Amino acid sequence: MSYKQIASVVGRDRSVISREVRRHGGRYEYRAAAAQERALAARERPKQFAVDRHPRLRGIVHALLRGGWSPASIAGRLPTEHPDDEACRVSHEAIYQWIYATPVSTLARELLAL
Repeated sequence: MSYKQIASVVGRDRSVISREVRRHGGRYEYRAAAAQERALAARERPKQFAVDRHPRLRGIVHALLRGGWSPASIAGRLPTEHPDDEACRVSHEAIYQWIYATPVSTLARELLAL
């Protein structure tokens, strides 16, 4: 079936169907059961913070925060400093969420402050 036909059957826009199939391996590799499992895993809560998912990223962000860098500056610098490492991509909002979720005593012990 074409994306347009699938979209009319399931009641979604054609672009949504195309994006879903592309996200999960393309037209020839797409498997609905596997896509459903990945979607359920992505929805699990509580989610680990983006900064905590990769130890290298956490170390870089931690070191830059300790050096007085702002989360926005860190987020902007990471892609230029580590262009080949997709794990070193994080938004400034994600850094702020990570900081604010960390207990104040831990931040003080690690010499981090906003």
